[in-house]
Amino acid sequence: MSNKSYFKIFTFCLIFLFLSKNIYAQGNASEQYKQMGGVTGLTEICFKTKNLELTLLKQIGQLFYTQPEMGEMIFGLLYDFYDAKAVAMEKKVIWNGTSQSYNKKQFDCNNGADKKLIKQFEMQLMNGLKSQG
Repeated sequence: MSNKSYFKIFTFCLIFLFLSKNIYAQGNASEQYKQMGGVTGLTEICFKTKNLELTLLKQIGQLFYTQPEMGEMIFGLLYDFYDAKAVAMEKKVIWNGTSQSYNKKQFDCNNGADKKLIKQFEMQLMNGLKSQG
């Protein structure tokens, strides 16, 4: 395996390590993708944007290009991401890795404090992805 491949694997692992430091980005890769999916779902319904999703998909596209053998694992993570996004859009909740469940309180797109919190989650996750890109 070339040094470039090792660098890509290392970069991919760093994304997960960085995200594990955030409030809602705790646990294994599956949980982290659920959390990102939930935040993406909320930003889509509250702000009509998909910035986190697009950033994540660009990162994954680069990974697929350099390491197609990781496709099956990434497919499973994307399933978790889009499943959690659907839950967030329907129920306005996100996955909480600490409690291993979706939060009980629904986010309200008309509530300024909730919108600010959603935007903070998005920025934390986006900054983590961009710093690894």
